[in-house]
Amino acid sequence: MAHLLRQLGFERVRILKGGLGSWANAGFPLEPKPTEAGAPV
Repeated sequence: MAHLLRQLGFERVRILKGGLGSWANAGFPLEPKPTEAGAPV
């Protein structure tokens, strides 16, 4: 995915070694997934 984003012109893209799970397990911050308007949270 990061390679595709770079090809599309995004410059500040990094590959997460170990994926998003490793990022979360290391205690780094995550933003909640946005919900659709009116959807229960």
